[in-house]
Amino acid sequence: MSPQNRIFPPLLLLFASIQCLFLGTILFEQANHLEVGLFALIFLLILASHFQAFSNRRFQFEFDRWRVAIWVFFGSFATFGLRNLGWDAVIATSTVGLFGGLLELAFRSRPSFRQIPSAIYCGAFISMTNFTNEAGFILIASAFTSLLFFVSKSVLHGIGGRLGTMAFIGVVMAYVVQYTVEHL
Repeated sequence: MSPQNRIFPPLLLLFASIQCLFLGTILFEQANHLEVGLFALIFLLILASHFQAFSNRRFQFEFDRWRVAIWVFFGSFATFGLRNLGWDAVIATSTVGLFGGLLELAFRSRPSFRQIPSAIYCGAFISMTNFTNEAGFILIASAFTSLLFFVSKSVLHGIGGRLGTMAFIGVVMAYVVQYTVEHL
C-alpha cells in the first residue's frame, strides 16, 4: 500500500473533525448548549481516532520553501482588495488566480515560480469568506494558511481540494482566535 493511500483515511478524519468544530461554533452562536456539547463530543471522538491512527506511523515531512508560502498573503490581500472595490468574490478570486498563472508563464525560466500560482490561489480562497471581515482577520487567516501550506507539501500531496481545505482550516483557526479575543 502506497504512503498516500495509508495517509488518506486519517486525513479524512482530521478534516471531518475540523468541520465538526466549525459547525459547533456556528451552533454555539445561535443555539442552546446541548447541541454544542454534541458537536464537541463528535469532534473529540473523531480527533482521538485520528491521532490513534497516526500513533504507530512515522512520517517524513518535506517543507516548501517559505518564499513560496509567503505568496499566500499576496493572494488573500489581493482578493480582499478587489472585494473592497466592489468585485464579486468569485470574480475577484478567479482574477487573482489568473494573475498567478500568468506570473508563472512570465517567469517560466525560474523553477521557484512553479509553485507560486498555487500559493496565490490558496490565499485567494481565504478572502472568499465573509465580506465583513477586516484586514486583521485576513492577516491571521493568511498566517495560519501560510503555515499549513509550508508544512503540507508531503502530507497532502495528490489530494484534490487541498488548497481550499488549507484555506478553510486557516479561516476556522482565525475565527477561533477572533472569538477567543472577543470573549476574554
